[in-house]
Order: sequence, then structure tokens, then C-alpha cells
Amino acid sequence: MNDINQTDDVLVAGAGIWGCTIARRLAEAGHRVAVWEKRGAPGGNVRCETDSETGIEVHAYGSHIFHTHDREAWNFVRRFTEFNGYQHKVLARHGGKTYHLPLGLAMINKFFGVELEPGEVAAFMSDEKHSSAIFDAFFRGYTSKQWGRPPEDIDPAIIKRVPVRSNYDTNYFNDYWQGIPSDGYNALFGRLLDHPYITLETGREFSIDDIGSFPGKVYYSGPIDALFGYRFGALPWRSLRFETERLDIADFQGTSVVNYTEAEVPYTRIHEFKHYHPELKDVMARPKTIICREYPAEWKPGDEPYYPVNNRESAELLEKYREEAAKHPNLIIGGRLGQYRYYDMDQAVSAALKVEI
Repeated sequence: MNDINQTDDVLVAGAGIWGCTIARRLAEAGHRVAVWEKRGAPGGNVRCETDSETGIEVHAYGSHIFHTHDREAWNFVRRFTEFNGYQHKVLARHGGKTYHLPLGLAMINKFFGVELEPGEVAAFMSDEKHSSAIFDAFFRGYTSKQWGRPPEDIDPAIIKRVPVRSNYDTNYFNDYWQGIPSDGYNALFGRLLDHPYITLETGREFSIDDIGSFPGKVYYSGPIDALFGYRFGALPWRSLRFETERLDIADFQGTSVVNYTEAEVPYTRIHEFKHYHPELKDVMARPKTIICREYPAEWKPGDEPYYPVNNRESAELLEKYREEAAKHPNLIIGGRLGQYRYYDMDQAVSAALKVEI
């Protein structure tokens, strides 16, 4: 049996953004909260490390930009950090040329060599040859790499579900509020857990055997199948691997993210992290930068899970684990891994704010 601090009446297992939000809410409601995190520090996949040589905040698990339409989520996180006003722009490389994402007038006019007016976009993109050309250039190869499926298995009709903008707005997100914490993501998580009723223990993993030794509710945000020892089989995920490189140049690609759409290029995108903090003029001016190539990968137990693979088989398997979890009335499962759902950060915060405590 694990030793339990009897002054703690609830346990939060997992210190990602969902878990840290839950922990803060519980503490402010008067609960004494034990937070267990299996890694060496809180933050989950939003964890960053500041490079000592360049001063660049490196996103250790791929780029994370906080963006939201949800006023409640926005107001909550702004209690703990200020945002720098960064507006996310994404470029795409195809055929040796660079295009603006998302799909809008800037991309369409350059790709087709036309000069459409805003009112002409809808009719132009309703033409099958135009939508198919865009799909083949910017989505077919990228999606096949991301999901590990051959291009023939990807329905070209997916392009019809991709939002098409009829203007020159190249802001990647439509959300009202977005940015990067001015003093970094790690500071945000530190402040969320900085409460006299919260104790954090890193390097400690929760197992289902711990639930009987803890007196109160348990809020768990790890993989739901791992919690039960994969007894029904592992839920399918896609994973990622990263290759990070420090370069002796001031600016490698001129923006934070460039997508590489062609299947022949093994990585899906390159991140250049210094562009997330343009307000740090001294960091921007240094003749060094850090880039990271992102490669999609097959997943197996023990690897880092990133994207759930939603199909009939995974839905049936997930239901079995949810039924197993329901046998433990004091167990509350949430977050990206626990819910087997891809959450943006604001969605994780919003979900945590809605949990009954």
C-alpha cells in the first residue's frame, strides 16, 4: 500500500493542463490536494525548456499555442499569466513554393495563378477539379503521413470539410483570444499549483491499486487503458518523434511553423520556436535559432500517445474501459488521454472547469 498523507482528501493523478486546472479548483474550494505526476515536472505535453545558450523557449512536445473563443477558459488562465499577443501563422511548402495556410484567397490565388475577388471563392472551390487539386497538393500527402494511411485510403471529399476563407486573413486560428504566456508555459503550471492546499509529487505514477488506499476522490488524466493494465487491449494512437537542432543563423524559416505537404518528405512540419516570442528582442536578434522537425510515428504501449484513432473498433474498446472505470465511484477520468479525445488546451481547461468537485 502506498503511503498517503491523510491531510490530503483528494488526489489528482496527472499534472497536465486538465489536472492542474482541476487541482487549482479543488484547492480554492477548500480541499487539500495531492498531485501525482509520473514525469519529473508538471505541464504534460505543454512542458517547455528554455535553452541556456539562446534563451529560446523550446516546446518539448511540439508547438502549443493557446487560442480560444471560450471566455470562461480565457479568464481562468489569465489569472495565472499574461499572454504576449502572438498571432499564429502557418505556411505550407509544396512543389518548391511556400503558401499561406489556411485555405483562403492568399493560397488559392497563388496556387492557381488567378486573382479572385472575395465573392468568387465559393463558386471557384465548388468546382471538383479545383477542390481536388488543392486536396492533392496540401492535404493528401500530409494526411497520409500524419495517420499512416496510403493516399488511396483518404477520401478526397475531406476537402469539403476544410474551412475555406473568402478573404486574405492568414491568421491560422479564428479564435478571439490567442497567444503564448509571456513568461512561458512552465510558469503557468507553477502558478496553477502554487497554493497552500496543493502538494506536488513528481516521479510518482498512479495505478488502479492505489485507489483503495486513498480516502477521497481521485481525478485521473492518464491513459484510460493503461490504468487498467490494457486488460482489453491497447487503444490505438498515433505518436510523434522530434529532431531538434540548434543552428548558427538568426532566422531559419521566417515563421514558427511550416508544413511539408508532400508524402516524399518524411516529416510533417518544422517548428522554429523563437518566433513565438517576438517581444523578446534580444533573443530574436541573436545569430542562433532552434528548429524541430516533427515526424509522425506508429504507437505502441510505452510510447507517447498524441492523436486518438477514432473508428468503430476503438469506440467499442473505449466503452469497455469506461464500464470498468464506472465500477470505481470515486474515480473521475478526464483530459486528453483519459477521455481518448484530442483536446486543444482551451478545451482541456473548459472541460476541467465543468467537472463537479
